Amino acid sequence: MEALTYVPAVVLVASVAPAVWLGRRAARLLGQPAIVGEIMACLLLGAVLAGRFGWGGEATDGWPVLEKAGHLALALFVVGAVQEIRTGAGKLGGRAVAWTAAGSALLPMACGTLLAVWILVGGDPALRGTAPTTAFVLMLAGALSVTAVPVLAGVLQDRGMLHTRTGRLAMAAAVTMDAVNWALLAVAVGLATGGGQATPALVFTAGLLLAWGLRRLGELPAARALAHRARPALPTALVALTTVAAALLTAGLGLTDVLGAVLVALALPADGGTGPWTRAARTVGQWGRTVLPLLFVLTGAGLGGGPAGIFSWQATAVAIALALAGKLVGSYLGARAGGQDTRTSMRLAALLNTRGLTEITFLQIGYQAGILTPALYLALVVMALVTTALAGPLLWAVGRGAPERTPEAADHSLHPVER
Repeated sequence: MEALTYVPAVVLVASVAPAVWLGRRAARLLGQPAIVGEIMACLLLGAVLAGRFGWGGEATDGWPVLEKAGHLALALFVVGAVQEIRTGAGKLGGRAVAWTAAGSALLPMACGTLLAVWILVGGDPALRGTAPTTAFVLMLAGALSVTAVPVLAGVLQDRGMLHTRTGRLAMAAAVTMDAVNWALLAVAVGLATGGGQATPALVFTAGLLLAWGLRRLGELPAARALAHRARPALPTALVALTTVAAALLTAGLGLTDVLGAVLVALALPADGGTGPWTRAARTVGQWGRTVLPLLFVLTGAGLGGGPAGIFSWQATAVAIALALAGKLVGSYLGARAGGQDTRTSMRLAALLNTRGLTEITFLQIGYQAGILTPALYLALVVMALVTTALAGPLLWAVGRGAPERTPEAADHSLHPVER
């Protein structure tokens, strides 16, 4: 009979795949990115299981194991995502990219800071929480600046724009911005989890130095030759095991487990986007992506089992308004400053407003680190879904999303780990 105590955990795991399928199917029927429906379906599933059956939390047998699996899946996904960003960042340059990225990052960061000030002045504990002010402001500044590189690639591919000038410029600007945003997130989490002590900051700094050293070693000719001669399974296994170990270590030292994954990604040698290390990171990221919906269900259960009235319509509306204003206006002005015509600038603004799973991952890390309260986390998740869902309609409004006539040579250095 003891086995029956694990029924909630087993039912939850068994429900994830059908929820993902239904969510993606519904999104496709509505002409939306599949990830929007997937995330909504998983969050709703978790909320229903918690609200109707009371499943969720440490008291539910097997729940801690599921939570750990979800967090490790997030860490694996982050390795793939960060490596993709680094791979693309090495190929960027030019006035158009610099201005577009600056416009699409700086104004949204200012809007995120404005959102933080609004919450701080309002003093609502359900939104403010107890995180250090600096960590809170950095978190929201980065959250409103994120663009989902993988989802953006999917949108561009679906509309035949992936290798057009506009598509490549959008990808380049998004990669540049997100590299900065991950650094902001690392600082925010370090401040929030450090409790005012120097030890976590020192650990993270030492990790950065170690990652830099390992990366330099891996880029030596002898190391490159050895990696290319090895069986593909060996680099993949090494990246996966190192990521799990680093995630568990950083979590045990008081830092979030995802920071360990970021350090592993930064330690991987640059190999042009098609080498063994990038392929390994991509594979590991896909493994994490497969299990990641479990974390969304668990998060939904945590929110659904929380106090009544946790959702704040006011915070959601303010977050959506500031997110749209920051991305659309900032991206448009940045593209115009970079020499783009009006139509191209409007297309870029619509594309760079896409947030998707990268944003949800960003928010999940802040929520896990205690920077975001449940109410604010939920408001920002809704913001991410709304802004991502608007990518298609906005492109249609600009010019019906018709592909450009002058595609450039294909560049397969960026392969999305999720859609």
